[in-house]
Amino acid sequence: MDYCVRSLSFLYRRTTRASDRLAELKPTGMLRSPLFFAQTALLGVLLALMFAPGYLPHEQWAVAAYLVVLVIALVALLFVRRALKWRYPI
Repeated sequence: MDYCVRSLSFLYRRTTRASDRLAELKPTGMLRSPLFFAQTALLGVLLALMFAPGYLPHEQWAVAAYLVVLVIALVALLFVRRALKWRYPI
């Protein structure tokens, strides 16, 4: 029960502070950047990959393909985040 309360309080705190973060990023133009859209899409892919192992067949090629796609998504996400930090040093 304590874990649930902590998780919900963390999510509440993150959502209440999100508007401050968006107000800070808006004047820089970062929210309209194609890099920002790429980062958001890669985060969606990463979220989908988190739920994918439950639906994978238990064959070696499927697990290997899943791990390759996961590594590619993580590396791409790291490169896009680094490019965003370089372009918009906030």
